[in-house]
Amino acid sequence: MTIHELQEQAPAGVIKDKRMQAKPVQAMLDSLGENLIPRGASLPIEVAERLRTAIQDRDIIEGNNKLPSEAALAKAYGVSRPVIREAISLLKSDGLITSHQGRGQFVNPQGSNVFRLDPSMDTDEDLGELFEFLQSVEVPATRLAAQRRTPQDLAKIQDSYQRLYGATQESLDGADEDEDFHKSIICASHNQYFIAFANFLDTRVRRLIRIARKNTQNRSQELVWQVQSEHEAILRAIEAGDADQASLAASTHLKNAANRLALYKK
Repeated sequence: MTIHELQEQAPAGVIKDKRMQAKPVQAMLDSLGENLIPRGASLPIEVAERLRTAIQDRDIIEGNNKLPSEAALAKAYGVSRPVIREAISLLKSDGLITSHQGRGQFVNPQGSNVFRLDPSMDTDEDLGELFEFLQSVEVPATRLAAQRRTPQDLAKIQDSYQRLYGATQESLDGADEDEDFHKSIICASHNQYFIAFANFLDTRVRRLIRIARKNTQNRSQELVWQVQSEHEAILRAIEAGDADQASLAASTHLKNAANRLALYKK
């Protein structure tokens, strides 16, 4: 297919850019194809991220917030239409794109209605920002747990700690036990927003927990037991109902975890 045939397929509208600047559809599509996606990448995810950026920059939106056709986007990115279809499906799940039967795909003028968090360890800055963010959630939740935990809450925290301790003794991965320990603490905060957000975070940071624990095991037993002692400090503070000490123990654990992950990258 020639570039002119592609242009005929794509709607002949223009985008309304920042300050209402018009830009031909073909110019938009040509700019997308400047850097074709490497075949080693996960294509739908990579295409979805590039589309997201193009949408945010208003570089690919025609009149009335309409996206170019699947065929046009496939040609621009150098991928198949099923890849484009899957990428668009990912953006639909975020609420960023909506479909209108017989009319095509449109960008939600209100933007995505889904909070996204994709933890990265690519740089020290990424790692630092992630753990700063985790501090803002886990530290106050741990403080509340020390203040509000019921006997039933405390029993669950102690049980999850014992299972985590057992996994450490047996030199097991312990990532699931680690997750359960922290989750039981969040639940003891009795704050529905901390609990809901912690459940969201679990699916995003679980990979980091597994990496951290595996690398700790490979480094030294001293580091393994250092992590365990940090967990014990959190437990003891919650048992004592000491909110200040619980906050300090949780903060120290997160700072040390960040330092350990940075160490593993070197």
